[in-house]
Amino acid sequence: MESARARYRRLLDTGRNTERVEFFSDAVFAIAMTLLVLDIRLPDTSSADLGPALAALAPEYLAYALSFAVIAVNWAAHHRKFRLIAGYDRRLVQLNLLLLLLVAFLPFPTSVLSEYGGETPAVVLYAGTVAAISGMQCLVWASARASRLLEPSVDRAMFFYVLRTMLVTVVVFAASIPVALLGAPDAAMYSWIIAAPLSVVAARWVPEPAAAHS
Repeated sequence: MESARARYRRLLDTGRNTERVEFFSDAVFAIAMTLLVLDIRLPDTSSADLGPALAALAPEYLAYALSFAVIAVNWAAHHRKFRLIAGYDRRLVQLNLLLLLLVAFLPFPTSVLSEYGGETPAVVLYAGTVAAISGMQCLVWASARASRLLEPSVDRAMFFYVLRTMLVTVVVFAASIPVALLGAPDAAMYSWIIAAPLSVVAARWVPEPAAAHS
């Protein structure tokens, strides 16, 4: 006879409605975006020095814009994936919570990067966090397929198309970590720029079909 615990997990740990997962995720993404701006603080200054003081905040502006873009891209990717994920299970929810943990953490490495942008530890922390966020997106997607939670219209080609585009950010930011550790943190930061064009290339690349056998 099935135990009460087993019946509980079978009935409540899986389902076909992902609305609560999506709503909670949207809230975390939105809060993380909002927290980014709190790091931009104008120091005490006179009215005569206001212009230079605002200009001196350029690193904070850039870090804010970068992290806002990172969160926005990840929110959009998350939103698109959950239009194709038709249900949930315990593992998917756990992986999604780990993803949100990293998203909520991003304002901290953003603050460190804006204050110590030229320092290796700041670059490594930021790159590692962004790579981990994108990596968790990949794991959520892979878990949905492994648990047969994807819409029937998502075939093998579509699954790997989505996975390929998400892996670009993982590879670019992860590869920048050894560059920073080798003493070139500025070069590591500049390398992040290539993530955008590489994502476009990955999205448009169509693998050659296997040759037909006679």
